[in-house]
Amino acid sequence: MVRRKLIAALLGLTLAGPVMADDLVYLTSAEGEDRLLATSMNRDYFPLASYLEFEQILTFCGPASVAAVANSLDISRPSPDRLYPWTLFTQDTLFNEANQKLKPYAMVEHEGLTLDELDTFIENLGMKAEHHFADETSVDALRDALKSTLSDRNARFIANYSRKALPQDGDGHISPVAAYDEATDSVLILDVAKYKYPPVWVSVETLHAGMMMVDSGSNRSRGFVVVSVP
Repeated sequence: MVRRKLIAALLGLTLAGPVMADDLVYLTSAEGEDRLLATSMNRDYFPLASYLEFEQILTFCGPASVAAVANSLDISRPSPDRLYPWTLFTQDTLFNEANQKLKPYAMVEHEGLTLDELDTFIENLGMKAEHHFADETSVDALRDALKSTLSDRNARFIANYSRKALPQDGDGHISPVAAYDEATDSVLILDVAKYKYPPVWVSVETLHAGMMMVDSGSNRSRGFVVVSVP
């Protein structure tokens, strides 16, 4: 019980009770908590959850995910004026000169980031990024990538998928993945739209189906990015 309370406190979830599909397992349920505590592939949860913040704009799922990932890795951080002398990646400080040239803040605010753009956005911050489109990745290959990334302390997994496949309200979304459970073949998505949904366990097959849905911004399938320290 104490461990469950600690998890909830770490997430800092302030949810207003969204409508949830019966076949999804949310971390705020007893089953969801037990699954996280039982799996051995849960190490990424703790650094990611420590820095996870909600998207400050409805289209900022990409920047919110990147900020959490960047802060969770052992890389140099900027010092925002409002936090000086302390250092932290914020959704605003991600927009350095290179990222403003890639896609200005106002455009991301209007239409978000595609998978290709997300990859370059991450690299422009000094991290290594490798993106994969779902239509070029089998379910087995996705599972292997998840397990490999979640086993590496210096790597993180960011998923780009459609909520419609889960199913949840909404469509295109980006969030980091924090754990994998072998027994249920499911992954834990740390949803950066924390005002909408808590973290959720979904099967690898369901995640792949969500990634296969076409992104109208790129006319390609969605997919994932493996982020690592260069």
